[in-house]
Amino acid sequence: MRREIVVNADDLESRVAILEDGQLAELHVERELRMVGSIYKAKVVSVLRGMDAAFADVGLPKNVFLCADDVGFVSRDSVTARGAPRSLSISERVKENQAVVVQIVRAPVGGKGARATTRLALPGRYLVLLLYEGRQVGVSRKIEDRAERERLRKIGERIRPEGKGLIIRTEAEGRGRKDLEADLKVLLDLRDRILAKADQAKPASLLHQDLTLTYQVIRDVFTDEVQSLVIDSKSAYDNAVELVQAIAPHLRKRVKRYRGKLPIFDKYGLEGEIDRLLRRRVWLKSGGYISIDQAEAFTAIDVNTGRYTGTTGLADTILHTNLEAAEEIARQLRLRDLGGIIVIDFIDMDRPRHRQSVVKAFEEMLKRDRQKTKIIHLSPLGLIEMTRKRRGESLMGILTETCPQCAGLGRVRNTLTVALKAEREVRRLASEDKAQAILVRAAPRVAATIIGDGGQRADALEKAAGRPVYIRADDRLPLEEQDITPATLARVAQLLKLYHKGDEVAAHHFDPREPAAGEESYGWVDGYRVEVEGALPSGEPQTVVLQEAGHSYARGRVKGLEKQPEPAQAAPPRRRGPRRRPRGKGKTAADGGPAEEQQKAKPPAPSEVQPAAAAPRAEPSPRTQPATAAPPGQAEEPRHRRRRGRPRGPRREKQPAAPVTTAAQPAPGPPPPPQPVAARAPLPPAPKRPGLLRRGARQIVRPRRP
Repeated sequence: MRREIVVNADDLESRVAILEDGQLAELHVERELRMVGSIYKAKVVSVLRGMDAAFADVGLPKNVFLCADDVGFVSRDSVTARGAPRSLSISERVKENQAVVVQIVRAPVGGKGARATTRLALPGRYLVLLLYEGRQVGVSRKIEDRAERERLRKIGERIRPEGKGLIIRTEAEGRGRKDLEADLKVLLDLRDRILAKADQAKPASLLHQDLTLTYQVIRDVFTDEVQSLVIDSKSAYDNAVELVQAIAPHLRKRVKRYRGKLPIFDKYGLEGEIDRLLRRRVWLKSGGYISIDQAEAFTAIDVNTGRYTGTTGLADTILHTNLEAAEEIARQLRLRDLGGIIVIDFIDMDRPRHRQSVVKAFEEMLKRDRQKTKIIHLSPLGLIEMTRKRRGESLMGILTETCPQCAGLGRVRNTLTVALKAEREVRRLASEDKAQAILVRAAPRVAATIIGDGGQRADALEKAAGRPVYIRADDRLPLEEQDITPATLARVAQLLKLYHKGDEVAAHHFDPREPAAGEESYGWVDGYRVEVEGALPSGEPQTVVLQEAGHSYARGRVKGLEKQPEPAQAAPPRRRGPRRRPRGKGKTAADGGPAEEQQKAKPPAPSEVQPAAAAPRAEPSPRTQPATAAPPGQAEEPRHRRRRGRPRGPRREKQPAAPVTTAAQPAPGPPPPPQPVAARAPLPPAPKRPGLLRRGARQIVRPRRP
């Protein structure tokens, strides 16, 4: 596996990325002086017997927390710590106003202060020197070879200072006694300087500052397995070369300086990875995803199949998703530096061997983690409970802060909830306070909801309050906040500009949803709600003349905007059923159609009638009967009123239309364009009824027997 370390050092922030096979495996960010590992001379300010703990002042904004298990017996005359049996209570270990030397083991998290211990430990390249009384020599669990572990343990027993303890680190694997003795000598010199400074320092002072992030990574991570260490800052590069030359001279050539114009994290494609670390959902390659929800001391991780449907069966689909999720979850724990209690909800697996495969794969991936982890068990519901050592804020806590709107909840009250709350507050003030008016300031969306469509809700609120209510929108207020204060009318006149009918105002900040042409738009005039007739461009101020004005709402029209023409009336609906019209209807003007209806209503004078040539008669259609014209002055009997079975009279010959002469008229203008003639729809067939015979388009009544 190829490992690389990329360092981005800046004045305000230092970032270290550890890559494994080109993929981001760990990310460390430092923006302040590292607190974990630093040693202080503290003063005990309180001893809590009920909690079996104490609090000490080290000069930080919050007192540090001292658990009884982390406190050795401290004499009144000395600040050095000695081992103490576990049966002793916190009051038997330390006293109030007593001076002790403590080391920070966990940085402040959320609202909690840092955690400290009196059991001091100084880490080196190959060893960790324990300053409290002890005779143990520990070997890192990551060294799995039993023979190598036993060899290192014997070396540790020989070089261990009397009354002190040693922990042999993973990097000591394969090293000789000389390397370990040289590292121990450096740690003993550091111990002497710290204790000498503690004798002279006052309480609440810093005795030893741990290495910066870059130096700590070089000390703990930069091993023979790392192919390169790339640093972009010249000063950080020079210091790193000096440190590597002192602790690992054979790795000097692997330290490189980045001189490219593109930022170093962009060069390695890490900025996009960092942005994705702040998201709640992490997608898997197969199409599934995991959801990570962090609390102050608890993290819940959920696994889902997402878009992945599998190919063989449901059990194999679930197994493939869980195996892929186990690998990604172990990577996310390191990347996000999640600690404390962690619960992982894998998809339920019915087969025991599938569960064992997932747990085994997860444990194998956790071996790469430098922090101490412990898996409790896998429950029948697919839940894995585990713990991971926490050293401070997670990556999310370093790069983000609590939302000022939702206070970390992730959700806020919707507009209607806030508006109803404001209305209830107005009613409460109206019942308790005798002020002449009530002034309400809220976010624009909330103010619009309180006012209502057409100002109806504002009028109802004034009626319920029994006094004027002035509602104004304020862009500076968050959605969930509103300012409701009782005031006198004189005070309202001082605080607000009151509008009246006929005033010209400049309306702007129209609602995002622009209405269609001809409908009303809603705008604001210094927080005053205005309904404007006609569609207005959003964001463009318009001069509006107020036609109606109230305390919180007004109606108006854009100045100079003409009244829109009224839409044409729609034609009356057509009558359903068979179409029956009087004879002669639908003819052209030449045949005595609608153009001559007025002339038919009034018979022409005899002097105005001139003989005209008879038009040839058209043969009737075999499917229809020809229409006969009614005598002048007599209305034709509608067909639907004619009694069925009644014999028709003799056919009357159609009289030719006589031309009509009129008095002299002035020369007419150009003739109007001809009107289109509507095509006559054929008559629908009549429904069949018993006792009728159908011939063509007519129905004949069968004669009844006498």
